[in-house]
Amino acid sequence: MGTVIFKGLRAHKRRLVGTFLAVFLGVAFLSGTLVLGDTLRGNFDNLFTEANAGTDVVVRHASSLSTDPGEPDSQRGLIDASLVDTVRGVDGVAAAEPSVEGFGQLVGKNGDKLGGNGPPTLAGNWIDNRDVNPYRLVEGRAPRPGDEVVINRGAADEGGLRVGDTTTVQTPEPVPVKIVGIATFGSADGLGRVTFTAFTLESAQQHLLHRSDQVGTISVQAQPGVSQDELLNRVQRVLPADVDAITGSELTTENTNDINEEFLDLFTTFLTVFAGVALLVATFSIYNTFSIIVAQRTRESALLRAIGAGRRQILVSVVAEALLVGIVASAVAILGCCHSCSTVFCSATVDRPRLLSERSR
Repeated sequence: MGTVIFKGLRAHKRRLVGTFLAVFLGVAFLSGTLVLGDTLRGNFDNLFTEANAGTDVVVRHASSLSTDPGEPDSQRGLIDASLVDTVRGVDGVAAAEPSVEGFGQLVGKNGDKLGGNGPPTLAGNWIDNRDVNPYRLVEGRAPRPGDEVVINRGAADEGGLRVGDTTTVQTPEPVPVKIVGIATFGSADGLGRVTFTAFTLESAQQHLLHRSDQVGTISVQAQPGVSQDELLNRVQRVLPADVDAITGSELTTENTNDINEEFLDLFTTFLTVFAGVALLVATFSIYNTFSIIVAQRTRESALLRAIGAGRRQILVSVVAEALLVGIVASAVAILGCCHSCSTVFCSATVDRPRLLSERSR
């Protein structure tokens, strides 16, 4: 019967092409959705791990500004700027850098506003301490006077902006600025399509907060030999009741979860629904194709019965043909999908031991 099965496949290969394509497309769509979702999650996790590698503790307001329990709680109130010196005086702290962040939409070279159709448009302050700054200066220098800024490379490429150009940042009032540096978020051009404009701390407080006595967060770096948990306990002792602190590892997990809740879960669910529809259509196509093939092979089945084949053997031969087509088409779809995604995944994967060694230095 094995010989009969393979000869039957060869004899009806044209009729099975439609079935093969239906299985291939359905499985490729579903496996591609799953692989893409996992790849994006892994890439964002690695990106945040790289960006937060030098931050051991983050001091921030204890309460979230979000009133919806289902929304990410990354947006929080402001804290007193005097806490920066208090945290710097804690035993085991190597550095403590204040951070300010708010709305800031860049205007491109052609006058069009960048971003704003989904991804956030952010502005903040440039942190000179490379270890706790998630952005890496790759061109130019850090801002010095109040009208100088550093922008992320993704925004610069999108807006046709270069070092030395002058433009405007909406905060929301228009602020004329001069671009003196281009930066990456970790090793990426930016956090997705998020645009980021970095002022000096004083300018960021002036344009984003309209006050100089408060900051958004404080990024803390530990001295060699001090663990994140140990430093967290020491820092928490000097904080007021309305101010909280978390470790850098917890911050990375929180950032990744926020991305999942805001974008990836919805994105992968949307694609999975379409993949399910594709598989459902493929199921009907496969059923109709094999129904036609079986009906057209009535004489062949009768001849096999006449030379001694049993009903069970004929049924097994038809089922085996269906399984072979399904297995081969599924394998080709999965291998093709994994091959297309492997290059993206490998190129975006960060070497964690290297990050840990850089963080320890």
